[in-house]
Amino acid sequence: MLFHTYTFLLFFIIFIAFYAATGKNLRLQNLVLLVFSYLFYAGWDERFLILIAGSTACDYIAGLGMARLGDVRRRACTAAAAVLGLSVVVLLPSFGESGHFLALVAAGTVAFLAVVFILEGRHWANRRRHYLTLSIVLNLGLLGVFKYFDFFARSLFDLGQAAGITIDDFTLNVVLPVGISFYTFQTMSYTIDVYRKRIPATENIVQFAAFVAFFPQLVAGPIERAAHLLPQFAKRRQLTWDNFQSGATLFTWGLFKKAVVADHLAAVSDKVFANPEAYSSGDIVVALIAFTFQIYGDFSGYSDMARGIGRILGFDIMLNFNLPYIARTPSEFWRRWHMSLSTWLRDYLYIGLGGNRHGTFNTYRNLALTMLLGGLWHGANWTFVFWGAYQGLLLVIYRMLHIDDHLAALNARGGSSALAGNLIAWGVMFVLIVFGWLLFRATSIDHVMRMLEVFTMDISLRSALWLDIGRVLLPLFFIQALQISKKQLEVLPALPVWLRYHVGVFVLWSVLFGAARGTREFIYFDF
Repeated sequence: MLFHTYTFLLFFIIFIAFYAATGKNLRLQNLVLLVFSYLFYAGWDERFLILIAGSTACDYIAGLGMARLGDVRRRACTAAAAVLGLSVVVLLPSFGESGHFLALVAAGTVAFLAVVFILEGRHWANRRRHYLTLSIVLNLGLLGVFKYFDFFARSLFDLGQAAGITIDDFTLNVVLPVGISFYTFQTMSYTIDVYRKRIPATENIVQFAAFVAFFPQLVAGPIERAAHLLPQFAKRRQLTWDNFQSGATLFTWGLFKKAVVADHLAAVSDKVFANPEAYSSGDIVVALIAFTFQIYGDFSGYSDMARGIGRILGFDIMLNFNLPYIARTPSEFWRRWHMSLSTWLRDYLYIGLGGNRHGTFNTYRNLALTMLLGGLWHGANWTFVFWGAYQGLLLVIYRMLHIDDHLAALNARGGSSALAGNLIAWGVMFVLIVFGWLLFRATSIDHVMRMLEVFTMDISLRSALWLDIGRVLLPLFFIQALQISKKQLEVLPALPVWLRYHVGVFVLWSVLFGAARGTREFIYFDF
């Protein structure tokens, strides 16, 4: 169910009616939110509900076990029964085809209960660590099976063939559950923070389940932290006109970036990437720039729509993009791009590996490994692995050359030299970003080489496609210039009345009459 469809509009109208009817009953409000979040997720494939329910139950029990809250054995049995009950309801209509999957769910549930009962009998100090291990193993195990098993199996098969060794093809051919990378990282952050005693464990299963399945940001983020979002489920939210107006404005801006900017640019980038040999080197450049702003408009547009919906409901969802293409260095880029993932990788992976605490070499190693795994998080393809390695290499090189420090010193002196230095740094970084998106967008390493071969045969920037992307990018650049000048992302309230009116009318008119034809899924739904 996509945000920019009439199906979602109908869904949201029905949901908001139930949500408003809950009155002052907080538990009922969270229950309505949970039920509709599950219905929203089931819109892709109802079988996915079993995975998100299982992950929720595991981490809820792990949190209780680490904090020694209540009768963990009894609550584990209740949670397991709920997951099994949901599995029966979901799989019963196709029992003939899914009976074996139901048996696997039942076996996994029994194994989970057995582990919980064993852990509850162990010494307290060991129990906390083992509960955290249980959470990480189950979550990463689900992610590994559904997202990465076939990738590594095929890679091993190809490696065997290249070496002349016969290896049976043992792929599972399973469907990738939408949003699994996002909610897995979100719920893992909860158990890790409980283990580190940064947040208290919650005893309210409805609040926790609603936090994990919160439909505005369920399938493509932002990846929220429990410390920020979970407490918002513990207090009554009110529907107010101010929240509606602000949230609807933010949603419309996100819709503009997705349906008007990203989807129009996709028409250009898709046709060039599909058959690069039929185009010139200038066309390759245009396609890369088109994808550069397509993925920004698509993903940041989704994040803004998610934040807008959350604001209407009374929630504050974290900012995920902050004008990333004005970055002058890789570290600045990652402070502005997909901020919820970059901060997650920093706090739970980079720092966990040692961060910058154990010498220069280890710092470089940790940066490279963090970005390599961050690239793999995006998808089961060697192009993402190379993209992550490329991003890690940029971070290491810029850190070795102390570019951030040099720019800071230059800006402290001010003057024309600072302006020139910043412009050069921005230009170099933008070119590096654009090249990185080639690795990200290509379907294989061979595809990357085909694109580069066309470019190197006749290096030229001439292309008839510039006009196709220019008419879409100019309005985006104008509005983002206003955001930069006002130092405010939600710039509309800061503008003079006459300019606010014209910008607002233009964005709304573009959404209603200038959106690309057809309905494209969001790029990050595949991750």
